[in-house]
Amino acid sequence: MNNIQSFSVNSEQYAKHRPQYPDELFLYLSEICEHRDRVWDCATGNGQAAISCAKFFSQVEATDISVEQIQNCIAHPKINYSVSPAEHTPFENQSFDLVTVALAIHWFDQEKFFQEVERVLKPKGILAVWGYGRLEIEPEIDEIITKNLLEPIDRFWASGNRQVRNGYRDLVLPFDAINTQRNFQ
Repeated sequence: MNNIQSFSVNSEQYAKHRPQYPDELFLYLSEICEHRDRVWDCATGNGQAAISCAKFFSQVEATDISVEQIQNCIAHPKINYSVSPAEHTPFENQSFDLVTVALAIHWFDQEKFFQEVERVLKPKGILAVWGYGRLEIEPEIDEIITKNLLEPIDRFWASGNRQVRNGYRDLVLPFDAINTQRNFQ
């Protein structure tokens, strides 16, 4: 089963159980953007990040490669959902103030995606990429989970999952970084 099929087959369950992201993150993103006109939420899934972007921006374009994910999106008057790969969209050049990718960039052809972001992002626009960390309980339990669960299955993981597991530390973005010490929970 490929990645698209994995997210498409159980899109209703995915929509029901995917964690929400904190409003503080989207407030922060709106504060660092020069304008708050248009956002592209790439790989929207069923639209969790798109809904939060709509609280702070005038219009949200939310795309996903999975038809089934788009069919299970959360309707909102400021959001236009469509099916599109991350690497090639129908959007006009320099049309977005913000591009968001919530826990999905590891599935993309990153070089092509970054070219697409460069094309559609307005001057001084922001690309925001994030994920959530691995659950930590306490050192002894975390060690048992790592040794008895994560290490034995590591060889079966898609390479993109390794990027997530290491917190995107090896993700190289071809854009100027915005350094922040904020932790959104």
